[in-house]
Amino acid sequence: MKSIALRVPGEEEVKSMIDTIIKVYSATKYSKLKIRILANDVLRLLKPNLPYKILNKLTGIPESVLCRYVRGNIIPSFEQAANILARIALSVDLDYLLKELVEEEKSNIIDLSRVLKDPYVVRLLSIIISLKLIGRDITKIIATAEAVMPLATVLGIELNTPIVLVKRKAYPGVHYYTAIVPRSPKDTETLYIDKDLISRKDNILVLADVVYTGRTLKTILTTLERARVRISDIIVVLGLGDMWKKELKNYDIKVLTQLPYPF
Repeated sequence: MKSIALRVPGEEEVKSMIDTIIKVYSATKYSKLKIRILANDVLRLLKPNLPYKILNKLTGIPESVLCRYVRGNIIPSFEQAANILARIALSVDLDYLLKELVEEEKSNIIDLSRVLKDPYVVRLLSIIISLKLIGRDITKIIATAEAVMPLATVLGIELNTPIVLVKRKAYPGVHYYTAIVPRSPKDTETLYIDKDLISRKDNILVLADVVYTGRTLKTILTTLERARVRISDIIVVLGLGDMWKKELKNYDIKVLTQLPYPF
């Protein structure tokens, strides 16, 4: 994993997330245990890049106790786990991490499957994103491209949510919502979303890889609106330039990192 930058969240911000985690996951022993183990997993993911001294400042937990958490000798209490997860989710700078990964590729073309080739990075991203979506009651994740499927899959596990891939090819016997994206005055691309995999009862998270002009993402969002699903959140991993902002001005888009174009 690359170097990790941290921000200092406000205590009210931290308290609000702690309260939300406790409220959502306190219903059953299983959900409480899941959060306790997840806290250990996050500390284990961060430890190769953050020394115990920094983790101590981040969480307020003694280094000796953090060491035992990382080694898996003990797991934190439910309340302590909520504290760990809230502080980490609000402190890790995803923008910095993703820019480091893009720069590492040294390419003029961004291929998200190469940028997010490290499964530990994907796991950390999925945990932090899922924590920020707590309480949203997401019922489906729409993955707009194959490149974002690894992240969508791990995020789907965290949220216990099925994944629907926007396809570039139709198959016989399957009914689709179709969307046509103009690529040039003489060229278009047709996208397909399986009709039987989404319904009006769904609360959708749209997960996109890279947005540049915004045309593809807008077409997908318009198609989902035509299907009368509810779009809860729209997350884009990488935003290139500012052209897409005009195209998507009517949508609340969360971009994890923004890069100039050309970069």
